[in-house]
Amino acid sequence: MLRLEGAGRLIPRPRGRLPAYCAAATGVAIVLLVYLALGHVPFCRQAVTAALGVTLGAVLRGLCLLAEESLHHLGTRYRGSLSRMLRACFSGGPRLLGVVVVLVLWAQSLQLELAEWYSVAIASGFSLLLQAFGILSPSPVETSEICEERKMNVAHGLAWSFYTGYLKLVLPKLENSIEQYRQRQGNREILRHRHSWRLHILIPLSAFIPDKLEEADQCVRFHDNLPEIAIDRAGVRKRIYKNSVYRVLDQQGQAHHCVAEYATPLQTLYTMSQESSAGLSSEERRQQVLLFIRSLEAVLEESVECRNRYRLIILDDEHEQEAEPDPHFLSKKILQQLQQQEREEYGVAAPREEPPREDFLSRVPTLMISDDLPSPLRLPVENDWNPTGQCK
Repeated sequence: MLRLEGAGRLIPRPRGRLPAYCAAATGVAIVLLVYLALGHVPFCRQAVTAALGVTLGAVLRGLCLLAEESLHHLGTRYRGSLSRMLRACFSGGPRLLGVVVVLVLWAQSLQLELAEWYSVAIASGFSLLLQAFGILSPSPVETSEICEERKMNVAHGLAWSFYTGYLKLVLPKLENSIEQYRQRQGNREILRHRHSWRLHILIPLSAFIPDKLEEADQCVRFHDNLPEIAIDRAGVRKRIYKNSVYRVLDQQGQAHHCVAEYATPLQTLYTMSQESSAGLSSEERRQQVLLFIRSLEAVLEESVECRNRYRLIILDDEHEQEAEPDPHFLSKKILQQLQQQEREEYGVAAPREEPPREDFLSRVPTLMISDDLPSPLRLPVENDWNPTGQCK
């Protein structure tokens, strides 16, 4: 479940199999109609001619790709492996070869005439020409689907980098850092509500990230830093990680404290969209931001150590730029999330009914014996505190 409001209308869902089902149904319907119109024998001759033309066109396309790969990329892209290069050039692999063999044998059994073989050659030639001029190239939707299915998007890599290089290191230690901070300050009123003991990750759809939160909203003010976390990382001894506590003011001037920061990988997307050599347009950048949110949510929810220790906050700042900007847009969004978490903490659980008290001396002593095996001294660490789970 996405831990953010309005996610359903913003975050794109994974694409389904509807286009494949529509194509299969349409193809079967066309073939049946032609079969009923021509009859068995004429249909078979026309079908094998058309199928051979399309299939041989795919084989010839693979041979054209093979020429480029074998001459210039065999060593660098495939490490000299001929089998890997063949699999990359011919989509379908053995299945394509099997279809070609079956169609050729079928054509031989039907004893196709010379004119029909010419039709096969013309069909395969036109297939190559359409491919060469980009007419049969994958559409943007197909390209996007392939990238999403194979996890090849820039957003997917950035989400995993953000998780493995930062969130996986700081989120498991966040509660301990907050507790140390509160003891050090001696002020139990700061971050006194458990629902605020999360890292609030701000994700603007424009991917523009200011260096200070105060630059986006004067009602969001830096308060202090949590204790530093020192970790040996990638050859750097005692690399420092830390999070910041912010004081967010509401309309009445009352302060609400939380741990918040922007998702720093979005700076990469924004910089790429500003550089022409990166080839990332503003619309593509927005799509990558949305996919980043979906990928990051999926990665964090699969992590036992990070689950329930974060909150993603989407900032539709592009809408704010089009209309008259709200100077307190950021603080309102953060306060909205804090209020939602407070309702989850205090508004979901039903009050417990205490059983009637019984006189201690009137009870019959009982011996409590358990058949359970002793538990290990240390269990996997997971923050299973989730107020929404009380209603299950």
